[in-house]
Amino acid sequence: MRFAAFAPLALLVLAACGGTQSVAPTPAAKAPTVPAPGRAEAGVTADCAAWASAIVGPYKYENNVWGIDKARTFTPEQCLLRRTKDGQTEIGWTWSWPGQDPTVFAYPQIMFGWKPWSGGKPSDPRFPLKISAMQSLSMDYEVETQATGSYNLAPEIWLTSSGSWSEQPNPKLITTEIMFWMDYQQSATPAGQIVDQPVLGGVRYDLFRADNIGDRGDGRGWTLYSFRSPTRQLKGQIPIDALLRYMVGKGLVNPEEYVASVEFGNEVVGGSGTTWVKKFAVNVAP
Repeated sequence: MRFAAFAPLALLVLAACGGTQSVAPTPAAKAPTVPAPGRAEAGVTADCAAWASAIVGPYKYENNVWGIDKARTFTPEQCLLRRTKDGQTEIGWTWSWPGQDPTVFAYPQIMFGWKPWSGGKPSDPRFPLKISAMQSLSMDYEVETQATGSYNLAPEIWLTSSGSWSEQPNPKLITTEIMFWMDYQQSATPAGQIVDQPVLGGVRYDLFRADNIGDRGDGRGWTLYSFRSPTRQLKGQIPIDALLRYMVGKGLVNPEEYVASVEFGNEVVGGSGTTWVKKFAVNVAP
């Protein structure tokens, strides 16, 4: 999801400029208006700090609360979770956002590759991955979600104009955001208008397009495409390569651009819920 790294970056800048000036004590955290439900499960440990993270191999789980400034009439709670089930360690997330904001409050997630909003070293040296050089790229997943309110399960990729990466965030490289809506309320609709209904892997998707979304930091936005699945899919494989080749063939994506990151998470519009990740893997060649 969108503006993930600017809050931590701002904190780093303030710390660097602090010099020898005195620092006011950090105010005590407010109690959440409604606690996130997943914390109460037996045997669960929770980290509810904003932007808390956990690294599992090449995957970074992050408590992404990018829209927290929109919570003006309540105090939200969102946490990364960990548990042992059937002898296996599972990581997930839980949230409670009692209000509602159609532009999304948060995106607890998993990241793979190099995220333009966050910077840092890519978790896989092949990323950013040039589309024309891509042989295969897919995402295997399985989740267990219990939630009320408004949310979706929306894995996504960010496309950039350059294959370069940097330790510092560089959202100005962003050209396109492509989301895959695999779980959502029937009344929920992605931004923009339907521009096609492609059949890929035997599934007919509604493809939405919205132009000039957000701000990359230079007053310009990017193009957002959303593939909406016709049914709720809490497990399966997303053939990112086939979807990109279809888009290249339609002239919607430039094959000389790059897949910078592959991400997986819930967009939270309001309400509460818990997602446990039972399986997650990005498969890429070369």
